[in-house]
Amino acid sequence: MAISASSDISKVTRFKITRAQIVVALLAFTSLLGLGISSQISSHSSIQQAVVLTNAETPAANIIFAQRETLVYTTRLAQWSNGGLPRRDVQIARSLLTQRLHVVDSSGSSVFARATPGFVAALAAADSVVASTVPGILPESMHASIQTKVGPVIDQIIYEARQVVVQYQQSVDDELRKNAKATADRDNRNLLFLYLFVLFGGIFLAWNAATNIRTYRQARLSMSEESRRLDDLIAQLEETKNTVAQLQDLNEAKNAFISTVNHELRTPLTSIIGYIDVMKDMGTDDKKKVDDYLNVLDRNANILLNLVESMLSLSKIDSGNEKVPLHRVDVVQALDNTVFVMKPATEKSNIHISLNVTRRENYFVQGDAGQINQVMVNLLGNAIKFSPNNSRIDVTLDHLQYEPNMDMVRIRFTDHGIGIPAEDIGKLFTRFFRAKNAMAEQYPGTGLGLAIVQQVVARHGGKISVQSEVGVGTTMTVELPVYLTEEDALIMTRREGMLIRAIMKFKSASAENAKKVTHDIGGTLGFYGFEQLGEDILEFSRELDTEPRLGRQEIELRLAGFLSILESTLDEVRKEKL
Repeated sequence: MAISASSDISKVTRFKITRAQIVVALLAFTSLLGLGISSQISSHSSIQQAVVLTNAETPAANIIFAQRETLVYTTRLAQWSNGGLPRRDVQIARSLLTQRLHVVDSSGSSVFARATPGFVAALAAADSVVASTVPGILPESMHASIQTKVGPVIDQIIYEARQVVVQYQQSVDDELRKNAKATADRDNRNLLFLYLFVLFGGIFLAWNAATNIRTYRQARLSMSEESRRLDDLIAQLEETKNTVAQLQDLNEAKNAFISTVNHELRTPLTSIIGYIDVMKDMGTDDKKKVDDYLNVLDRNANILLNLVESMLSLSKIDSGNEKVPLHRVDVVQALDNTVFVMKPATEKSNIHISLNVTRRENYFVQGDAGQINQVMVNLLGNAIKFSPNNSRIDVTLDHLQYEPNMDMVRIRFTDHGIGIPAEDIGKLFTRFFRAKNAMAEQYPGTGLGLAIVQQVVARHGGKISVQSEVGVGTTMTVELPVYLTEEDALIMTRREGMLIRAIMKFKSASAENAKKVTHDIGGTLGFYGFEQLGEDILEFSRELDTEPRLGRQEIELRLAGFLSILESTLDEVRKEKL
């Protein structure tokens, strides 16, 4: 059945692509490929443009340096014509300018090669004027005539030098404009390919989604049905897992129990055998010694008897074969019987039992009357054993309510005896454990009574707790569930399975089916005693009707919140069972 269902789902969820959709997809892929190739070409062109700009920087720097040398030369020339410098300084400046003009840059050219004919002619005219004069400082008598010749030449040199810069700038601008146009063309081509890819890709996705949406809906219906079957399987697996864990715990407890029993039985048996051997070897004249030995034998025999009876009780409990009957047990009557049974012990120690009952009626619990009586006898017996003479023991009976359908009867036994050390309280319900002060003062006992009490109370779905202070006294508190009708008991036994199914449904819930899930689960929770949680979920279900604009994210957040509460509730229910 499961294999067939999985096969059906596989067939339903097989998405198909038509030939026309393949053609559209190929067009989209072609557009993307064209975009990639065009982008690569653009990248290569950008690298070339960067090289062009780099090549333009070196000639520009060379021209700037030539401009500077030109200005230095014209300045020296003007100073010389005014008698401020010797002719040699002008000639040196001219040589430096010549060197700079003939420096070859990265483009393979020099500033002199780019210079205008007018620039070259102006330099030649200046050289002619300088060469026609005498070395050293220009005589004052020649200042006027030389300045008349040099002035126009200097202006011509500066003008022509500027023209060199202007011409180079125009050539660079032309190259940049050409590159910018080429870049714009490539960008437009890339944009075209991008538009084509978006167009064909969008058509393909929309078409494919429209083709497969019916398949998706059919798959969801099939998966929903399969999910319901999986929920049931998971619930069964959870129950099986709990059973396996309980069996493992029982096996470990069995091994520990056998080991401890061997030790506890050996001690009194060794004592009995030893005293019997002594009595065999001694005469019967000393009656006092014989009586003392008999008392020791009697005490050890009683220890063995109590130990065997306690082990039988624990064996019945551990076997798990005997179910706790759901009889109605009157706790007040059980306490009256216990006080009557313990009357010889209380009269011997002159201990007064004070029974405090807040209300006489409705103190009924469900379970086994004999086992509950055993709990009362053990707890009251311990209180009497560890209480001083002429003291009082208070037994209080009242009601507690943890949640709807979870009423408890609480019984407290308070003595004013030796108390229990704080470090021993956590071990009290361990089999064969006895508190240090009880052992030190040699109070008789096997260390099994409280272990039996704890097991019986747990089997009845109850709790037991201890409050104690050394030298002040001890309070033992037992809480047992009130008696339930057959219908209430059936509901309580099915609460865990119902919560597991509810959790599975919420885990698979979505915004689309949230209303149905919350409506079904909310009503069910109320029937099983979780009225407030059920009402909250139903209220959310009604909101989905009255507030249709609730966003998907908000709905999923609310579902996740309810799922968390359900999981916490399941943990609490499981702890109550433990």
